[in-house]
Amino acid sequence: MGSLAQARFELFIVELQEEKLRTISLLIWVGAGCALGLAGVLVGIAALGLFMWERAGYAGLIGLALCTLAGAGAIFAHVRHRIIKGPQPFASTSEEFRKDVASLKPPE
Repeated sequence: MGSLAQARFELFIVELQEEKLRTISLLIWVGAGCALGLAGVLVGIAALGLFMWERAGYAGLIGLALCTLAGAGAIFAHVRHRIIKGPQPFASTSEEFRKDVASLKPPE
């Protein structure tokens, strides 16, 4: 019984490490999305302020801002998809615990 508990604990530790790496990866993607969104907005304001103001006025400024925000939105949608569709945390550990409980029950 002690070795079974130790094996389950070790499995839990491995899955905890995997979740830590997954969380770090997602935070990097969120950071990239924020940086891209901010950079896009700044580039859009500067470029349109210098080039498009005389030609398109506010319409050009709004168009570029919408394009850069759409890029940031695509990155956030990707991150959201990875969170929702990603692996269930500690799925292997939960399954092993279910098997253990089933095997330890007295036969009916």
